[in-house]
Amino acid sequence: MEATSLLQSFAIAKDGRVVSVNEVERGQACGCTCPSCLRPLIARQGDVRVWHFAHASGADCEGGAESALHLAAKAAIERAGGITLPGLSVKRSVTLPDGRHGTGEASIPETWIDFTTVRTEVNLGAVIPDVVGTAGTASYLIEVGVTHFVDQAKLAVLRGLGNPSIEIDLRRFDRESWDWAALDEIVVHGAEAKRWLFLPEQRTLIETAIEQARAVAEGMPLPTPRQPLPKAKPPRTRYWPDNRIVDLVDFPFGVALWSPYDVQFNEVVKTWCRDFGGRWQRAHKNWLFPVEAKPFLVAEIAKRQTRPPERMA
Repeated sequence: MEATSLLQSFAIAKDGRVVSVNEVERGQACGCTCPSCLRPLIARQGDVRVWHFAHASGADCEGGAESALHLAAKAAIERAGGITLPGLSVKRSVTLPDGRHGTGEASIPETWIDFTTVRTEVNLGAVIPDVVGTAGTASYLIEVGVTHFVDQAKLAVLRGLGNPSIEIDLRRFDRESWDWAALDEIVVHGAEAKRWLFLPEQRTLIETAIEQARAVAEGMPLPTPRQPLPKAKPPRTRYWPDNRIVDLVDFPFGVALWSPYDVQFNEVVKTWCRDFGGRWQRAHKNWLFPVEAKPFLVAEIAKRQTRPPERMA
């Protein structure tokens, strides 16, 4: 099914406000301009088609409707002075050395937050968020996606800043037109289109889920002893990120990461621990991650790989 063609529902009024086609005079009397190309618009308010803005010159403006929607979404947050933050659920599993298995989950609910200040396009140096809302001492960074979304490079910058950050995806709504009521429902009060880019409390959620999973596993009855089988070495793969040796060892209860002591690289591994639920094992002098974290570890190592991985005997 083809996507619905988006009409331009918002424009810039003479006084600089973002306005809907529903709140201006008809035709050229609207006195509005396009936020993308800054050319004059007319308000088409007929009885057949959905009301929308069109360029007075009749020329097309590529991206005009999308730019106007993006601008209006930011204005809707400013007008509301707050926003519904999305919930977040984290699931983790733990398998004990004796085979007992447990899963745990920790979550935070959707919640409304009132901002003391709301600013748009704030220059934070390495990044310019669409909206920055402050509440107490916290600053919430909000990105609105219509055609452009947060990529991995920008995501890394946002995580580095340490501020709670969300993205609102408006592309998922196949709409021909928008108005303030729809933006209030979806952008301001709804949570369906929102996702966390970075949440400082996520690390605590991960730790809680792991502890719950471990408690569930430890509460399971002990397995019936079996005759010992010849002990086989666990699969071990060697990687060379940044010309360093890193071994990943696959155990039934998790993935162990070993590398020669390196202060700088240890900081990288600590970041992976925070992101993927790993921890340092002093007794074994390695880092242990959940089984499901392996593809993410391999992906992070691949970004730094200087030679192909090697399966160790």
